Amino acid sequence: MTRTSDSDAAAAESDSAATNEESVPARVLDRLLAWRRSHLGGLSGPGLALAVLWYVSANTPSLLPRPWWLQGLIAAVCAVIGYAVGYLLGALWNGLAGWAGLRITMDRRRARALLWVWLAVLALGVLAFPILTIAWQEYVTAYVGQEPPGWWYPLGSSLVAVVTFALLISLWRLIAGLADWFLRRVRSRIVRETVARTLASALTVLTVVAITNYVVVPAVLTVVGRSADRVNRSAPQGLSAPTSGLRSGGPGSAHSWDSLGQDGAIFVSSGPDAGGIQSATGRAAVEPIRVFVGWQQPIEPTVQQVLAEMDRTRAWDRRAILLVTATSTGYTNNWSVASFEYLLGGDTAAVSFAYSDLPSAFGLITAGDEPREASRALLDAVRARIAALPAGQRPRLYLTGESLGAFGGDAAFDSPQQMLEQADGAVWSGTPGFSPNRGVLTAERNPGSTSVAPVVDNGAHFRFAGDAAQLRADQFGRPLGDWSFPRVAYLQHPSDPVAWWSPSLLFESPDWLRETRLDNPMALMSWTPFVTFWQLSADMLVSNNVPGGFGHRYYGAEMVPAWAAVLGDDRPASALEPIIDAVGRR
Repeated sequence: MTRTSDSDAAAAESDSAATNEESVPARVLDRLLAWRRSHLGGLSGPGLALAVLWYVSANTPSLLPRPWWLQGLIAAVCAVIGYAVGYLLGALWNGLAGWAGLRITMDRRRARALLWVWLAVLALGVLAFPILTIAWQEYVTAYVGQEPPGWWYPLGSSLVAVVTFALLISLWRLIAGLADWFLRRVRSRIVRETVARTLASALTVLTVVAITNYVVVPAVLTVVGRSADRVNRSAPQGLSAPTSGLRSGGPGSAHSWDSLGQDGAIFVSSGPDAGGIQSATGRAAVEPIRVFVGWQQPIEPTVQQVLAEMDRTRAWDRRAILLVTATSTGYTNNWSVASFEYLLGGDTAAVSFAYSDLPSAFGLITAGDEPREASRALLDAVRARIAALPAGQRPRLYLTGESLGAFGGDAAFDSPQQMLEQADGAVWSGTPGFSPNRGVLTAERNPGSTSVAPVVDNGAHFRFAGDAAQLRADQFGRPLGDWSFPRVAYLQHPSDPVAWWSPSLLFESPDWLRETRLDNPMALMSWTPFVTFWQLSADMLVSNNVPGGFGHRYYGAEMVPAWAAVLGDDRPASALEPIIDAVGRR
């Protein structure tokens, strides 16, 4: 028979009394802990802490307003990634502590008090913080001229986030349970659980990646491909085939209007005629030429068909030729092309072609080098034909492109210097951050200028502008130097996520978040690992759902002044107003 010492009995009696005297909150907390052990057993404390932190960060402002469901989805993705990182850090700490024989103990009541604080922080972070961000959401929507979100916005986004997070964590727990079952022969419970949960974290990530790569992406590509093919084969509403022989798809063209695809059909059926140009400018005008060839494979034979259309329309006799690098299926910024035509009195030939049957985002995923190859092939072919003309009869050569088109046009040159040597000027809009020459120029900016609006060699040849005023002065109002020819303008809004998105956002704070930021949503942003990357990824999905002048929308009020500056048009600003009205302000 085992005898109990007086000290042990006293301790037991003390514990019993303490238990009987426990308050209601303490008993509630015990039940919560018991429920957690039975229903949430195995969840990592550090993982949950970092999940809440990154969930909160995902609800802070970014560049553009997002719909509630997209906000909730991004917050959940960031929370799950935060949980995985937190779990791995916790496992590393536990391993080191076990190896070193380190053990931390705490008074039971103080531990409970800290746990109550943690639960309060968790509740505030998950439930209250999205509501507290309404003022930020209102600022971002007001900045782009949209209606502020309603009271239901944070509730809807929080619900989506919680449900999505629960589903992904359930997947993690399922994999962890299966791994633990297979590892039962391992004697050490700690080793078994650590291996199981680490394996679960890795397999969960791999599962999500595998589902995305081998199920979601192919399915989306199939659906989008069919949809794009169907849409691209349909005639654009409100437009009809050209009646001018100076346009592809019109009389005498070897290419029917239906063969150009929807984007190509819009390109040749839009834009001004001679009468519209004369009315807007008060000057004599001629009918502009627009050449377009629909998607075919491969690129080189397509370029030859473009040259044949240029021969047919006598494009080589015009004052200037504009090569437009399209976005995959043929989308072009019509405000840019029309601005060029108005300012040069229609004595122009605008030339483009489609080089893919997928929208630009999917074209970049499936064949990222196609935009550069398409732009370079057309540029080389046209330059060779121009060089064969008598010196006094050669048209000037200009370039333009937006988004994926701007990337293709930018990347077609080995260096900024080559761009100046092989073109008379260019206007690029919404150029992606990974465009090589834009990156080189930004890195070479003058001290004191920013990566958002870099000043290169005091604006001698290249100028970056978030608005028309920055074509003459930097973002702080300091005048630029003389603008020598050839002139190249990069238009990039501070709120355009396409211009600032980069994979490096996952692990590194970008320059544009470490420098002086003026009164725009950028000024409210701060960098968080992984989170900022996903915020801008979500912003890209809605970058065209805002008025012109914001996000990824570059309209006439920006294009006309940009082209006037690049062409050296010295008309006063008041004379440009009728042209802007004709091209379209928004």
